Amino acid sequence: MAETEITIPSGDILLEGRLDAAEGSQVAVLTHPHPLYGGNMDNNVVWTLKKAVRSLGWTTLRYNSRGVGRSGGSYGDGEGETQDFLAAVRRAVEDGKNTLHLAGYSYGAWIALKGVAAGVTPASLILVSPPLDLIAFQGLSLPSVPCCITLGTKDDFCRVVSLERWVGSQGVPQELLTVKTIPRCDHFYWGWESALAAIVEGFLKGMPEGVAD
Repeated sequence: MAETEITIPSGDILLEGRLDAAEGSQVAVLTHPHPLYGGNMDNNVVWTLKKAVRSLGWTTLRYNSRGVGRSGGSYGDGEGETQDFLAAVRRAVEDGKNTLHLAGYSYGAWIALKGVAAGVTPASLILVSPPLDLIAFQGLSLPSVPCCITLGTKDDFCRVVSLERWVGSQGVPQELLTVKTIPRCDHFYWGWESALAAIVEGFLKGMPEGVAD
């Protein structure tokens, strides 16, 4: 099914989004990289995540945060973008979807975790290249749900050792964690989209029965 253009109220502004609706209870909200560096919902990684999730027959919602594309407002220094994320989550579950999955890339991974800290409880969480060496992740924790984290070994914004140290500090049961590194891949995944899609699809298909039904 083709995506539908939608608007998402976030406080006193409207965000533009793309909803690809499917049958069933599963919906994934996708968050884009840093808006001040060209990040938007049409990013190659966000699009890869959308296709990987949609291949399972789930609904997807991607959106532009404030000040990006045709979304109103201006950059909100992380706090405004967190409010936008919460607004997108509310919109995603409006249509009776009661199994929420989150997938965030780079800055979007940070925003997704800020949303979790604000009370969002997903059934699963995908973090693509969380920029641990660029943005402070202190005080943000992985939820106790199946989590998949991917990273390129040539990522300048999150070294492998930084990810290992952060994941080790989380206290999440190992059986809930899937951490995958892609050799020779950098932060932007150009040319590595298929490898990322395979990881995401494998993770989602392998989740415990009852989560991804």
